[in-house]
Amino acid sequence: MKSPIHQRAVLRLIASGRATSQLQLARSLGAPANTIHGVVGRLLRRRVIRLDRTETYGRGRPIRHYRILRRKPVLAIEWLGSVWRSAVFLDDRVIGSVQTRHSQPVNTAAEALGALREIRDVALKGASLRLSQITGAALAINAVKGTRGHVWSSSVIPWIRDLSPEALASAIGCKVRLDFASGAAESELKARATDGVQSLALFNVGDGVSAHGVHFDSSWGVSHAFPGELGHVMLDPQGPRCGCGHRGCLEALISGPAMVARVRAEVKGCRLTRLSESRQLLPTGLFDLMEQLEGDAYVDQLTREFLDRVAWGVSVIANMMRPDVIVLGGYALDGREAWRNRILEIARTHTLFGETAALRLEFPRLTSEDHLRDLAGTFELHPTS
Repeated sequence: MKSPIHQRAVLRLIASGRATSQLQLARSLGAPANTIHGVVGRLLRRRVIRLDRTETYGRGRPIRHYRILRRKPVLAIEWLGSVWRSAVFLDDRVIGSVQTRHSQPVNTAAEALGALREIRDVALKGASLRLSQITGAALAINAVKGTRGHVWSSSVIPWIRDLSPEALASAIGCKVRLDFASGAAESELKARATDGVQSLALFNVGDGVSAHGVHFDSSWGVSHAFPGELGHVMLDPQGPRCGCGHRGCLEALISGPAMVARVRAEVKGCRLTRLSESRQLLPTGLFDLMEQLEGDAYVDQLTREFLDRVAWGVSVIANMMRPDVIVLGGYALDGREAWRNRILEIARTHTLFGETAALRLEFPRLTSEDHLRDLAGTFELHPTS
């Protein structure tokens, strides 16, 4: 278990507080105890973690619990397009509170760098800290890095290549560690380890649409079992153009920005709806309005089409991967109970074995603070961009 990704898995769990002893880590990751012992030993020698407390039960060996060792705070920023979140962490504690900003999708690298500086300042102010008082920043961006030439790509951020690591570090004003995959599906699976859940798919609908599947592996922990880019399956060849260049992808039909663009065009074309009363329609706020304006004929039609397409995506995941749990995430779906029930009802009509299928839809168990804590917890492994 010498690979950094294995150390990162251990560190994420310790930072989150979900597994802090070697026994808990071994069970959560499905790894041999001696393997975990070696990783913990290396992290202790590197002074990345420290002993937090010791528990003794009867005559057995004491159980040692560990926590992150951090001499200076770390700023964690999560940028998901229209949603920006930040918090400052010392060890595994948040200083101040999690700061969240909702915006229209930014259109240029210059706008993005300006927004990053703003959310940095808000987080530091909330923590009563100056920039010189933090170690650096861990930044997660809604993009992926390819294996060839480390090229960045994103259907949500078409100008992603203009955001160089040097520009990001310069904008934030400190050392930056970049994370291109949040690991949210893995974290959600580990959060259900005690429930006997062995496989999980996280279906996100926000600025983009994705489905990431993971399952417990017998070797050391979690391995991926689903390609993730369900959002780029074409549903309507005559539909709107997607950020990937094709027309009618699922992402171009049900993502937040796509839905806002559709509403604006149809309202401009004199569609009668109470949605036209909203002066500033943000992608993150549209779905709240759709719930609130139930009974408006146009909104009801919009909601039906949206839920039908989400249910189709859920049925594809269920038929291809057969996970124990499908988690509905992203600002379009998370926490919308009535919508989840309707999606489940529709998805069963497209799923193998229909009503008898073991189709289980849940919402994320982890909060934005959990994800930011995980992000900050890995800063010491790769402290620079």
